[in-house]
Amino acid sequence: MKITLQTMDPQMRKALGWENKTEEAFEISGNTLADFFRKVKDKDGRALYDRFMDEHDIVIANSYIFYNCRAFLKKEDLDRSINDGDKVVLMRSLASCGGG
Repeated sequence: MKITLQTMDPQMRKALGWENKTEEAFEISGNTLADFFRKVKDKDGRALYDRFMDEHDIVIANSYIFYNCRAFLKKEDLDRSINDGDKVVLMRSLASCGGG
């Protein structure tokens, strides 16, 4: 099945080696989001699962991951089933912009 990964964040695009693109479709043989993140590699060959997870398998606080427009932040969310044509969007949180 094909799953599309998208990110507009310059740092994430650089980590993925995507200087001239914002998305790519990946052929995945797994059934869950965890399988997807283990399959997709950054430009150094490191799985996104390893890159964006901390030692407790929880999404790192400065990254947001959306799957078909739903945010997920817990380990249990990695067990969600994936389907052909689904979309995963990676975002980084914005730094606090306090005023006054």
